[in-house]
Amino acid sequence: MKVLMILDEEFPPDVRVEKEIRALERNGHQIYLLTYTRKDKSLTDSYNSAIVKRIVVSKLMYKFKALALALPFYFNFWKKFIESEIDKNDFDVIHVHDLTLVSTVLKIGRKHNIPVIGDYHENRPEIMKLYDHVKSFPGNILISVNKWQKFQAKYSNLLDRLILVTKEAKDYYIKNFGLEEKKVFVVPNYADLDNLSKFKIDDKIVRKYSNKFMLVYFGDTGSRRGTITVLETALELQNDIKNNDVHFVIIGDSREQSKLEDKVIELKLKNVELTGYMPIEKAVSYFSAADAGLCPFLRNIHHDTTYSNKMFQYMAFGKPVIVSNCPSQANLVKENNCGLVFTAGDSKMLKQKIIDLKNKKTYKELSDNSLVCVKDKFNTSVADNELIKVYASL
Repeated sequence: MKVLMILDEEFPPDVRVEKEIRALERNGHQIYLLTYTRKDKSLTDSYNSAIVKRIVVSKLMYKFKALALALPFYFNFWKKFIESEIDKNDFDVIHVHDLTLVSTVLKIGRKHNIPVIGDYHENRPEIMKLYDHVKSFPGNILISVNKWQKFQAKYSNLLDRLILVTKEAKDYYIKNFGLEEKKVFVVPNYADLDNLSKFKIDDKIVRKYSNKFMLVYFGDTGSRRGTITVLETALELQNDIKNNDVHFVIIGDSREQSKLEDKVIELKLKNVELTGYMPIEKAVSYFSAADAGLCPFLRNIHHDTTYSNKMFQYMAFGKPVIVSNCPSQANLVKENNCGLVFTAGDSKMLKQKIIDLKNKKTYKELSDNSLVCVKDKFNTSVADNELIKVYASL
């Protein structure tokens, strides 16, 4: 099939989109990816064999994105871009990532008689509830999360196929939005073992933490991800003489990064490193050096029905994971005995789980299970098969 893929974000990087492009190409599909740039990237590019075309989004137009339901300038902006590409090619299917452009793409798909696949990386309205710019003035007046929820319910039902990240997310959409089960597929964010194996491990980084019990966090550092809980746990462990060898490395960035940096200074933490943004090819050296990986997310509908790619990346290096009790990730960890679970936001419980993990017998069992799980079932070859099923069903 000739696939028109649409991503309403910068590309690269986007690990999920990259993996899906590679999987579809291996199965003979031809990919055209439309994306945007705010960073002066080339307007015409490629990724593997995929053709990548970008449109420049101005600062003003980008702000219209959150206001699109009230002021449809952003939808119209994308509509022209998408239709200009459809006029030049005969596409068999349109694959749109995430919620924002679903209505626009559906209208175009119906006009040209092209089936539309939606691919939700997250539950966007539930995430919007947590954004500072949505909760504070003037966003709390101009941006209606309730309207976005109704938008989600309406247009998700109109998609020819919907791809979600977990079984829990599938159950949620079927129960709350009345979607037909046969139209909903699960394509998890599993680890790409082939890609990870290509990255060189920096021995200097591994040696740096050889005398520490190091835990790593990789990704968005916003407080909804549980990063403040990690800092509170670090403070308790720093004052614990028996466990002051525990060290935390938090890799990533967010709009709240400065708050995190201020908190480290305020608490006088010497057992925490904030590295800022780091590409995956460098971050893997920290995964290798770590004793365990952290997924400490706070509870909300989105976190409850998803799990992060980072969890499987940690496990690919044989690392046990310590996760909060968001159901999707907690269920997986418990069922496969590959880590420990603590109550989200509970720094004292997280501290105890870390101490429990330092037990050599416990650690070896969970570490061995992590590696086996990723090699046997939590990898992209399994996820790719699910993606191919979506296209075969059309």
